[in-house]
Amino acid sequence: MASARRILVVEDQFLIAMELQAILQSAGYVVLGPAPSVSVALDLIHRERPDAAVLDVNVAGERVTPVAEVLRALSIPFLLASGYDAKDLSGDRVLHEAVNVGKPLVSKRLLAELAGLFV
Repeated sequence: MASARRILVVEDQFLIAMELQAILQSAGYVVLGPAPSVSVALDLIHRERPDAAVLDVNVAGERVTPVAEVLRALSIPFLLASGYDAKDLSGDRVLHEAVNVGKPLVSKRLLAELAGLFV
């Protein structure tokens, strides 16, 4: 039996983090975090290497770019769950190139895009 994929969630808003966790767990994923800050997310990546990640863009007042850069360097796929649009991210290549499922969350879209990361 294959083990469940481990998904890092980086989200500082408690209710959204809990919603993401519930959606992912109900789909059979193991959730790492949710990490409420960039530093906690980076620590989790190094301690418990995820299979993929769902990132908010602005986490506790800080851009999630350092996390995205580490994930990319480790060849760990990720997507964004953010209210930021492509124009807001245009100056940040690593984030601009990522799929953004947006907010408010639509669980079907989130799960479909996440599954697509593993194809």
